[in-house]
Amino acid sequence: MRCAQAKIRADLASFATELIGLAPQVIFANGDQAARAAAAASTSIPIVAMTDDHIASGLTDNFAHPSRNVTGVSRLEADLDTKRLELLHELVPVAGILALRDPQTAWPSRTTQLEQGALRLSVKLQIRDIREAGDVADAIARGQAAGAEAVLVLGSPLLSSINVDDQIIHTATARGLATMVQIPNLVGRGHLAGYGVNQDAASMRVSYMIERILKGAAPGTIPVEQPTKFELVINLKTAKALGLTVPHSILGRADEVIE
Repeated sequence: MRCAQAKIRADLASFATELIGLAPQVIFANGDQAARAAAAASTSIPIVAMTDDHIASGLTDNFAHPSRNVTGVSRLEADLDTKRLELLHELVPVAGILALRDPQTAWPSRTTQLEQGALRLSVKLQIRDIREAGDVADAIARGQAAGAEAVLVLGSPLLSSINVDDQIIHTATARGLATMVQIPNLVGRGHLAGYGVNQDAASMRVSYMIERILKGAAPGTIPVEQPTKFELVINLKTAKALGLTVPHSILGRADEVIE
């Protein structure tokens, strides 16, 4: 149903209000939507958030000196989306690529950077919105009919959820299309590749910030950090099933190869 996203927003707002009522010393929010819900519910309780982009999400206007009660790790996914596009094109040098996005997390600058990256690669880029699992099959079918030969999945909690991810893998595989995802840990489920932030390293930085706040530090004194460790995972089983040969140049850069 098209009201799925509205329900998610309402649920997050309800959870945030309930949580604020418990008067916690600090709140951890994972994802842009959760962080925005927490920030809307309280302007005083410290919030440590892991988001795609703190500034684009309106959570702060300054990384070095957070202007609100929110700090954390900002993954800067717009830059990573372009890198994933480049890697996917290197893995599968095709003329057309379909990008699946969640409109709730795809702010304009993120889409603009991706389109500019496609122009540099001379790739015809299609971008189609996914609001629920039922949108996936039609989006991929229409994308392939319009010339897409590979699929880039833009990161969001919705698109990384198991039910939506299952639909993406099933539909893309059945149509012979390679997929690139944001979360490397998802690659073992059947995607061709994944490139993104090392989750363990990012989680450690979040834990450090929470500890500082519990010891008395204010969010405004803790700079929003950007990741420094990234992972590239390649699934050779999927490559073989798709009839693809992964270039040695990419295999040599991979942090993990699934065989």
